[in-house]
Amino acid sequence: MLRLLAERCTFATPRILFESAAGFDVRAMVPGHCDPWPLYERIKTDTALARQIGRAIGAILVEQHTRVVEADVAGWLPEHVAWPEPATSIKARLPQVIDDMALIAAIGRALDAYEALSIDAADRVLVHSDLGLHNLAIDPTTNAVRGIFDYDGAAWADRHHDARYLVLAIPGEPVLEAALAVYEPAVGCSLDRNRIWLYNAACAASFLASRLGVPAEQKWCGRSLAEDVGWVRHALEHVQIS
Repeated sequence: MLRLLAERCTFATPRILFESAAGFDVRAMVPGHCDPWPLYERIKTDTALARQIGRAIGAILVEQHTRVVEADVAGWLPEHVAWPEPATSIKARLPQVIDDMALIAAIGRALDAYEALSIDAADRVLVHSDLGLHNLAIDPTTNAVRGIFDYDGAAWADRHHDARYLVLAIPGEPVLEAALAVYEPAVGCSLDRNRIWLYNAACAASFLASRLGVPAEQKWCGRSLAEDVGWVRHALEHVQIS
C-alpha cells in the first residue's frame, strides 16, 4: 500500500526503507509534528488554521481517491472498513457502559441505518478510514500538512469514510467544509453530509461501547466517558434517519 501511494501520489506517507523476508519492515516517518489534542484546541478558535488544514486534507484525498484504482488493490485490500465494529457487538455492550435507555435506543437506530446503507460502486475508492488530526504530520513552523500516516485500516470502500473524522463539533465545521470545497469540484461529485454524520455517529458509538470495563473518568482513546457520550449525542443530533 505504501509503495503504491508513493508511486501515484505527491503527499508524504511513511517510506519503506527495508523489508525483511521474515515479514517485518523499517519505515521512515513522515516529517512533521503530530499532537492532535492541542491542535484541536487551536482550531476551535483559529478558523483560518482550521480551513488551511481542511484544504490540505481535501487535496490529499483528491489524489488518494483518484490515482489508485480498483484493479491496483483487487484481491488483497479489504472491501469493508474495520471500524465501526458490527452493530450487534456494539449493541450488546452499550447497556454495560451507559444506563440511558433513550440514548441506547437512538444509537441502535443509527447503527441499523448505517448497516442498511447500500453503497454505489462509483463511491468505492481507496480510503484511509481513520483520517483525522491524529494521523496528520504538521510542519511546526508553517502549520502546513506534510503528509499522513497509519494506513493499517485502508480499504476499498465508501469515500465518505475519509470525511467522518473531519467532523469536529466546531461551529460551521471549518475543517470538513474546507476539505470538501477542494475535493468536490476536483473529483466531480458531492458528498452526502448526512452520510458523513451517520458514519461519525456509528464510530462514536463503537468507541463508547469499547469503554466496557474502563472507569468513567479514565481517558480512553483520548476521552473520558462523559466526553464519549457527548460525542455520540452531538453526532446523533445531526443525523436524519428515515
